[in-house]
Amino acid sequence: MPPMPSNAGGGGMRGPSTFDKWKMGAMLGGSVGLIMGFLFGGFNIMRYGAGPNGPLRTLGQYMLGSGATFG
Repeated sequence: MPPMPSNAGGGGMRGPSTFDKWKMGAMLGGSVGLIMGFLFGGFNIMRYGAGPNGPLRTLGQYMLGSGATFG
């Protein structure tokens, strides 16, 4: 199959900008971090207990810390 002819005048589709790629990477990293924090925090709460802050606050601290690290 012959290659598609290229238009010299431009106007074709452009890919995502560098900023769009950066935003997408930050969102994906933050999402992965939140999930990892949920899993790791949930496991630690079941194993060692929630401590004085309670389970939800402790889990939230794990999730936000992990999300900030990955994102």
